[in-house]
Amino acid sequence: MDNQKHKALLEQIRILADEVPYDLVASVVDMIRKISNVNRHYERSSVISSTTQANLKEQVSLLLDTWRKETPETSSESVALALLAAAETAKYCRESESISLVWTGPKTEIIPLRRTDQALLQVINEAQKRLLIVSFAVYKIDQILKALIQAAEKGVDVSICIEEPEASGGKIAQDTIKEFGESILQKAKVYVWPLSQRQRDKQGHYGSLHVKCAVADDSLLFISSANLTGHALSLNMELGVLIRGGILPGNVSEHFKRLIEDGVLERSL
Repeated sequence: MDNQKHKALLEQIRILADEVPYDLVASVVDMIRKISNVNRHYERSSVISSTTQANLKEQVSLLLDTWRKETPETSSESVALALLAAAETAKYCRESESISLVWTGPKTEIIPLRRTDQALLQVINEAQKRLLIVSFAVYKIDQILKALIQAAEKGVDVSICIEEPEASGGKIAQDTIKEFGESILQKAKVYVWPLSQRQRDKQGHYGSLHVKCAVADDSLLFISSANLTGHALSLNMELGVLIRGGILPGNVSEHFKRLIEDGVLERSL
């Protein structure tokens, strides 16, 4: 295939595959395959009339018009195969893992500045079914609490894992559970890591629940150095990663689910 000669057709195929859901593109592919050279004009009208969505109808019309005008000798099977390949590629890219850095602090030209609270709010707001929040400290996070309440009210199953002041060895002054307030505590499931489940060294020292992360629907994961505190989310020097797609969001979500099922993490009363 001469790429320059077919450039306009390929561009319309790319646009259709990028902007239209895969299932709809697949239905268009099936219709294009049935177009014959003999009755191409009539069958073009049939394909367009069979397309109910207005935006899809426009894109399909542009594709068929470009095909007829620029490369009429290209077979319907070739156009259908090219569109299907583009749709498969677009679907793969949408579902594949993407990773971006989230940096709060002094700005350089190396890592784009993006406040930690913005990334966390993105995870919370995108959740449709399940949301997991894990943090060591909790203090003065009104905007985050508001987003959590809104998520719970739209039906999201919200789980929160936090460190208790009593188990922090004096590292936390605020009552982390009370910091969430009754509005959250009535709607979310709050879990803690009881001392009875923590390993100790020979001197009797035990570890802390020091994880800071958020997972939405097993598909969007935010891992950060930042606690759930006002300064950590907007003023401190903090670094994190936002991971969309791939296996990692689901792995983290399943890991904490197993910790809860195994009794390592317990529901707070």
